[in-house]
Amino acid sequence: MEAAHLSVRPVQGDVSHPKPDLSTVDRALRSVYAPPKDGIETNLLVLFHGDTAKPFAELGQSLNLPQTAVLALQAPAQIPVLEEEAYQWWDSFDQLGEVIQNPNPTKTLALSTRVLEYLTSPTPQGCGWHSSRIHCFGFAQGGSCAAELALQWSRSRPAADHLGSLVCVSAPLLSHPTLSTPAATKVCLVYRAPEERSIGVPSWRKGFQSVKEVKLPGGRGREGMPRGMDEWRDIMRFWSETLPRRSALELAGDVYEVAGGVAAAEQAGARNP
Repeated sequence: MEAAHLSVRPVQGDVSHPKPDLSTVDRALRSVYAPPKDGIETNLLVLFHGDTAKPFAELGQSLNLPQTAVLALQAPAQIPVLEEEAYQWWDSFDQLGEVIQNPNPTKTLALSTRVLEYLTSPTPQGCGWHSSRIHCFGFAQGGSCAAELALQWSRSRPAADHLGSLVCVSAPLLSHPTLSTPAATKVCLVYRAPEERSIGVPSWRKGFQSVKEVKLPGGRGREGMPRGMDEWRDIMRFWSETLPRRSALELAGDVYEVAGGVAAAEQAGARNP
């Protein structure tokens, strides 16, 4: 009988990724990037704002998530008529400021998919992130954009290559998913009590395997983004459960992966109990 062999290789410890240059995807794209404060690039949190990117970039850095870089994207189109500078992920208002019913996100999703392809492509052409280590946070229209992007990304890829997680605040799905196998991306769906019907929780559960609901109080001036630690607590707990962390042993290069163990054992004559 041929001798059995085990393949042992070190697990890659500290990994660095280049700063994203989204102008290589589209010259008009704007973003703000911040590396993790602890210097360990295990995860990438991509932020999809509600109306402007700057406050979200500041939010991402203030969260100070361990081993997590932050990339805040700016939506591609400016909202017409408004005096203040605000942006939309797809045309939601016409030139007179009237709401567009049934907006078409196709163009923006194609652009966002190219961003993900760039982030996950090997260096030096891309940034070398594995898609399972990319996590998204979105508010309102930005949350809908992030969710539709995660669904679209999952349709042509195995579960191991789906996005890691998704936190969406006050964001309904635009589509009505009919996936034979829902996306493996873990979801934290955050909404205020009066929004429950408009958010369409059943549609989310059809599109994603794992959906955690966080219902915040509404009314009496309570609307929009979470405020204070009480409203952020469940979101932070979700991230603590879904954001991978490299251990000190991994970072030191002292962890090894054993490959071919089952095959080698079977070759040596072992049987399943």
